[in-house]
Amino acid sequence: MRRIKLLATVGALAAVMCMAESASAALVVGGYTLEAGSFGGQLGVHSNGTQSGNLVGGFVNQDGSAVTFSSTSTLSLNGSGEATVQGNPTMANLLVTFAKSWGAVTFDFETEKKTPSTMSLLVNGVDLFSGAMCGTLCDLGNGANKFVLTGPAIQTLAFSFDPAISDAKQFRLEVATGVPEPATWAMMLLGFAGLGYAGYRRRSAEPATA
Repeated sequence: MRRIKLLATVGALAAVMCMAESASAALVVGGYTLEAGSFGGQLGVHSNGTQSGNLVGGFVNQDGSAVTFSSTSTLSLNGSGEATVQGNPTMANLLVTFAKSWGAVTFDFETEKKTPSTMSLLVNGVDLFSGAMCGTLCDLGNGANKFVLTGPAIQTLAFSFDPAISDAKQFRLEVATGVPEPATWAMMLLGFAGLGYAGYRRRSAEPATA
C-alpha cells in the first residue's frame, strides 16, 4: 500500500511539475505559443533590395516565397541579406504577411534608444497577445528581444508598440510546429506511468464482489 501511495505521489508531482514548467516558460493563447528564447537554424527572411515607404517586401531565402512588411509609420528595409525593418525614425506598428503558412516564426525587436516598450500581437487577425495578458513576456527592455511564436498556419502577424520601437529583424521560419523538449516528454511519461500503475494496483487490491 505504501508503494502504491508513493508511486501515485511521484506521478502527480511529475505531472504538476511538467505543467508548471510549460506555463512559466511560454504563453499559450488559442493554439499559439509565444515564448522568449534564442533562435535556431530556421529559414531566413531576406530583403528585396533597399526600400523605403509604408510597404516593403522580402522573401524566404530558401524557397523564394514572398514576405511583406507594412506600417502606418514609414519603414526602411536594408539592401542585402537578412531583412531588417527600421522605422523612420520609429515604428508604432508592423504588419508582417507571409505568402505561405508557417508553423513557427522567430523575430527580434530593438527599442528606440533602449527605452522600454510594450508589445501586442495579433496572429492571423484573431489571437491576441497583449501586454496586459502576457505581462513581462511582452515588455521590451534594453537590447535584443528575441521571441519564438509557434502554432498552426501562421500567415499574418500584426504588432503594435507603445512607445514606438526602432527596428525589427531576424525573421526566421519553420514548417512544423515545435514539440516538447525530451526532458519534458520524459517527465510526462514518468507521471502518467506512475499514476497508471498506482490505479492498476489499487484496482487489483480491491476485494472481488459476488
